[in-house]
Amino acid sequence: MAPLRILTLLINKIGHRHQAEGVAHVMGRMREAEVDRLEVVPRWFVPPPLRQLGVDRFHFLPPAFWLKHLYGIDVAALRRPDVIVGSGRPAVAVGLLLKRHFGVPYVYSGLARGIATAAQIDLLLVAMRSWAEVPNAVLAPPPCLIEPDRLPIPRELTGLGDLAGATVGVLLGGKAHSHRFAEADWADIARLVVEMRRRFGVRVLVGNSRRTGDAGSDRFAALDRDGAIDRFVDWRRAGSGSAGEFFAADALMVTEDSVAMMSEAVAAQRRVIALRPRDHEPTLVDEVVGALVEDGALAVVPLAEANVDDLAATLLRLTPRRTDHRDEIAAALAARLPGLFPAGEVGG
Repeated sequence: MAPLRILTLLINKIGHRHQAEGVAHVMGRMREAEVDRLEVVPRWFVPPPLRQLGVDRFHFLPPAFWLKHLYGIDVAALRRPDVIVGSGRPAVAVGLLLKRHFGVPYVYSGLARGIATAAQIDLLLVAMRSWAEVPNAVLAPPPCLIEPDRLPIPRELTGLGDLAGATVGVLLGGKAHSHRFAEADWADIARLVVEMRRRFGVRVLVGNSRRTGDAGSDRFAALDRDGAIDRFVDWRRAGSGSAGEFFAADALMVTEDSVAMMSEAVAAQRRVIALRPRDHEPTLVDEVVGALVEDGALAVVPLAEANVDDLAATLLRLTPRRTDHRDEIAAALAARLPGLFPAGEVGG
């Protein structure tokens, strides 16, 4: 069988990029594949309603016209794919236009809300049970680039004594539309990790992100200089993507603003604590977080109520995921796209 040619659509949000790349990665485990990547950047001078009309209504002009004028994409410069993969709102329209132009299946990770023609997407990989009944949707873990079989087996944590020498990775997000971290929240996180290290003998690695901001980042840089934590990986110096090593820790703590970080931490087959700031509001993706909590690998801890004893007890009662998220995604792909993934080809 010839290699599967995958066209992966990438937008400027790292979580959605990881989801799209994660789907392509799973496909590459199922059969030999070649991946082309396309950056999706909407023209700044074209208003979103016009972009949407170009996908939903104005079919009297060919998809190549809209791709060129709305997104600056020259389809003549693209190799013909066998399948298109995307995630994130800008990728919905581009994926549909490319699907119409090339006549190939489109797989999207997410809900694709607000696009009238989203029903034309061949497969929606959704992590929300309330969306699993949509005809073109399948319930699956959020795709990501975590490869649990390449990570060290985490330490068994059955009692407080097992925490001595265990490594806890702390991944910091920050300000988002639904979560806003104030000075008190950063102070609480700093207090908790320092006390855990002092009380229980854990090794503490902390990594920040663009959303953390200087106030939060500087606080942990100071702890690193003072030797109060074992290591601080500062993206301002190390660059984006430098937190990959954290998934090898025995347990993880992540800020609740990032569903991508929470999903990746669970996919790494680790115990995960999500830290919730004082200022937050409900969103649709809370259902994804709720599903992770129900599975038993993740617990949400409000920072306003957190103390180190409860944090340690919560960590010990969690059960890391034992299944590989990629196998569940592969099963969904094989069931819905048998022409691309014949029986016997699944696995890797």
